[in-house]
Amino acid sequence: MRNFTRALITAGAAVFVMTGTATTASAAANPAAACGSGFFVQESQDLGWYQGTGGPQATVHLLYNASTGENCAVTVVTGGKNQGTVGAGLRIEGDEDFTLDEGNFNSYAGPVKVRANGKCVQYYGSTQYRSRTVMYDEYISPYGHCG
Repeated sequence: MRNFTRALITAGAAVFVMTGTATTASAAANPAAACGSGFFVQESQDLGWYQGTGGPQATVHLLYNASTGENCAVTVVTGGKNQGTVGAGLRIEGDEDFTLDEGNFNSYAGPVKVRANGKCVQYYGSTQYRSRTVMYDEYISPYGHCG
């Protein structure tokens, strides 16, 4: 009986670990997965340059959920392993500061969510990466997506 119980606990732990990894991987591959159910990409902006593929190092996405009225920002690392900070943020028109998520993330920064009923929003993304030297790129959108 003890061996059977131990086997069930071990199997349950393995499923928990695999589920956690799959969620992180799907969120990194799909910004809507990071924001949650009902969010759809409204705009995206590439950041930096990844020498390995000739593509962007990261991409910042602005998403919106019509049923909740929330905006969401996520910056997804699309190049190689990140060499520094990655950031995502949102600012509601009239506010001085961005609501930010910044840190040494290898997959993505965010999700950052705000409700901006009747106001416009700006979205922000940043990445620090290595291309012969340490580079930094950021994007701040104009105000838009007014609701």
